[in-house]
Amino acid sequence: SLMPMPVVMMRSPTCVSRPLPVGARSLRSHVLRAYAPATSLSDLKAAPRQRLVADVNGQAVLVVLWEDESVYAVSNKCPHLNLSLVGKTELMQAEVKDKCVICPAHKTAFDLETGEVKGEWCPGMPDIPFVGKINNDAKPLAVFASRVTDDGVVEVDV
Repeated sequence: SLMPMPVVMMRSPTCVSRPLPVGARSLRSHVLRAYAPATSLSDLKAAPRQRLVADVNGQAVLVVLWEDESVYAVSNKCPHLNLSLVGKTELMQAEVKDKCVICPAHKTAFDLETGEVKGEWCPGMPDIPFVGKINNDAKPLAVFASRVTDDGVVEVDV
């Protein structure tokens, strides 16, 4: 005999209760965003290379102002070995070009819009005989929705 599937009551964005199967994800997380202030547009324009790292709700976010005035927000941690893309030293400063952020340690390029790897995974890492590259599973970089308010505040949804 078939057992009934347990349900959990969730509120939808229209505040009407509807049952969802246990473990199902609500579309609400994809529809409603929780933007938090990251920086000001004026500070971003004044920042070296027009990018800066902001703490947004405990998440280190790299905020980048592109040439066409669009703002991108990505994790400041490379998914390869969790190193900072923009660190405290000149040596650990990610390059941004062709709408990609390039990890200063491993030279992996990540698309600023999608986080997907562009080109080779970790071209700056040695290919060790019989082992290959350490942590060789290509992973995308986390990207966050961003917007600029009418009063010039850059907000990010983490």
